[in-house]
Amino acid sequence: MKSTFFKYLLFFIVVFFGVFSCVKKTTYPTTPVIEFKAFYPFVGDSADLQLKFTDGDGDIAVSSDNTIKNFWYTYYYKDTITNLYRAYAIYNDSTGIYDTLRTGYPITLPDDSYKGKPISGEISVRLQRFRHTKKIKNVKYVFYLFDQAGNKSNTVTSPEFNVQ
Repeated sequence: MKSTFFKYLLFFIVVFFGVFSCVKKTTYPTTPVIEFKAFYPFVGDSADLQLKFTDGDGDIAVSSDNTIKNFWYTYYYKDTITNLYRAYAIYNDSTGIYDTLRTGYPITLPDDSYKGKPISGEISVRLQRFRHTKKIKNVKYVFYLFDQAGNKSNTVTSPEFNVQ
């Protein structure tokens, strides 16, 4: 009787270790990797820019009470004369020149229990003003982000959007 019990116990131990030794732990590079997912313009001039991400050490976001901007984008519009995309630039009074406008947002996540662990997911950024005038009908964006360690993600260019 005891030998049958030990045979079954040994069998279950071997099966248990056999199954769990095949499970591989997910790993990602510690530098964040992002990709474009979707763009949803709303009535008015706000829009949601959605992206996918992976990060090997889970430090992709700042705490919810922090206002440090870690997501940056540059907005491009189609010039109707040249039919080329141009970065939107603003006049800088202190330098006296036009400079490309880069807009930053803080990417926050509600829980930091993932810190130190590989994570992946989706982020939605609400762009408060996705174009400088409603006359602009074709836009695209170039964006990147920084994690808490200062690692810069890849730079992504969105597809071109025709908005009304």
